[in-house]
Amino acid sequence: MKRDRRIPAFLCVAALAVSAAGCGYRMESTESDTIPYTAVTGMEDTPVVDYAVPHMSANILTDLRGYSASGVKRAALKGQKLPERFRLVDARTGETVYSGFIDRAAYNGDLKISQGYADFSDFTDEGRYYLVCEMIGQSYRFEIREKYYGELFRENVRILTKACGDGTLSVADALGLLESFEWYGALFEDGDDSGLPDVLESLKTWVGHKESEGIEESETALYAAFLAKFSYNYQNYDRQYATDCLKRASTVFGQAQSIVGKDSECFFALTELYRATGLKTYGDQITDHRSYFENNSSYLEEPGYLMGIMTYIATRQRVDVEMCETFMEELMDRAEEISGRCGEMTDPVTARNNGSEELLKRAIQVSCVNYVMNIYQYTIVVEEFLHYLMGENLESVSFYDEDSDRSEYLLLLTQLAAGEEEFLQEQKGQDG
Repeated sequence: MKRDRRIPAFLCVAALAVSAAGCGYRMESTESDTIPYTAVTGMEDTPVVDYAVPHMSANILTDLRGYSASGVKRAALKGQKLPERFRLVDARTGETVYSGFIDRAAYNGDLKISQGYADFSDFTDEGRYYLVCEMIGQSYRFEIREKYYGELFRENVRILTKACGDGTLSVADALGLLESFEWYGALFEDGDDSGLPDVLESLKTWVGHKESEGIEESETALYAAFLAKFSYNYQNYDRQYATDCLKRASTVFGQAQSIVGKDSECFFALTELYRATGLKTYGDQITDHRSYFENNSSYLEEPGYLMGIMTYIATRQRVDVEMCETFMEELMDRAEEISGRCGEMTDPVTARNNGSEELLKRAIQVSCVNYVMNIYQYTIVVEEFLHYLMGENLESVSFYDEDSDRSEYLLLLTQLAAGEEEFLQEQKGQDG
């Protein structure tokens, strides 16, 4: 983020002295952010210099959080001129632990800088590191972890379940947490060995809070979708409570229909109620949306339709096969389109996109298809989006750290953590 801070010259000199002694990364100024100083004559005719600090940006762009030891580990480089090699340095000891040649070095005539990549995927030791390149400086520090995505997944689960306990979790976040559990339940713990996953215990507590506080009109449809989905996932642990949740979902959905009628969130609720009950009336209302889906893929932009479709194509109830085939075709076409544009949207130096919200939306769309198809190419695409959002971008900004809504990131991290766990199990089997 750009900040226009005005400071006296003597403080600038002092700050630069400290920076030169202790700052490990080299920066470049952006000319457009520099404002010429104004000299003001003081009482003793001594010039007082007052100017704006130029905007600075790192020349080695990395994921600020880190990388999975088993995954692709690559940083983007930029500068007036690039060297031939890079070094990976242990942040604790200062020792070089890996070095390599810079890949795809080329001059960008539009930006008037050189670009390249440092690929250190072969290095798999856990620890805290930074990258160094002659002439352009060093990167921010980052982690390499064997279960990097697993750790981020658990971090997000802790944040969301804590909000369950104090009743501050939003309905959308509760649905995101429950969706992740439904798709990748094996990752979720049963810490007290009660036979009930901790996340379902936390969500049950959250339901108690919502029922005592009351439901806002704007969230009735989503809350109905949550209750129906929760009932479906909870039935093997406590059938009576699951049945009570399903009855309550039906009641809340009736209220939602009287308020908003047809929309994406009502469609989501319909798919969850139909899967949980099999009632024809819900199935008929789903197929009533057919005309909206024909010759139109814009519905994939709305989370309610997207997640409702995922529920509908996974249900064991009787479905409109032709409509399901249309959904899958549209989803796969969208994933292929995003995969083809991934480099353009997430290039750390020259990215063209409409901001972090769009990138997160595209990553979730690819994740949905990847859940059904399990295609390695799509896993790499999801990783590329996540690395960009977590700091591998021109401004070295972590949108992940700035964003308070963890449920959308959780779906991506859960999928990547599951793939990471699968890889480690395969390695263990080969070693054994």
